[in-house]
Amino acid sequence: MAVASFQNPLLRAEDFTITKFDDGAAKAAFGNQLLAFIAEDFPRKRFTLKFYRVLCQHFGLIAHYDVHGFWAEYFTSTADKLRFLEELTAHPCWGSPAFTFSDLERAVIARLRSAGLVARLRSTLARETEAGERALLNRLQARYQPEKAPVAELSRPRAADWASDQPSLF
Repeated sequence: MAVASFQNPLLRAEDFTITKFDDGAAKAAFGNQLLAFIAEDFPRKRFTLKFYRVLCQHFGLIAHYDVHGFWAEYFTSTADKLRFLEELTAHPCWGSPAFTFSDLERAVIARLRSAGLVARLRSTLARETEAGERALLNRLQARYQPEKAPVAELSRPRAADWASDQPSLF
């Protein structure tokens, strides 16, 4: 998969303050992993237990009961993914970078905001909702008002198109 522009340049260790438990490289690695996870439309295969354990401690996200509960809360629908991004980008990044990941949080949030990902995903959700509603309207009209002409149906957007810098060619 092509790298989205908000992933470039890769986050670097020297841009982050060392904490008692994590060096700049650990912060940068997690940030790059999070940006890749978002750019690829939150694939389940990238949501490892190790990744979850770091993610649930940052950006003001709560741990939930376990990795499966967190996944179910944030990544099973477009609306859930949008809520995740909205919560992530609204986080105020409390604390000193010497004790928290607040410096990394600020860097990630700045990239996501600059790329307009929340607006892109909102647009995708609106298109997805309209496509579903038009399809439902046509099914109901076919059943209850067969004399009416069907409304034009929209194709559903491809899942990862919202995070890409290039529209799909398909």
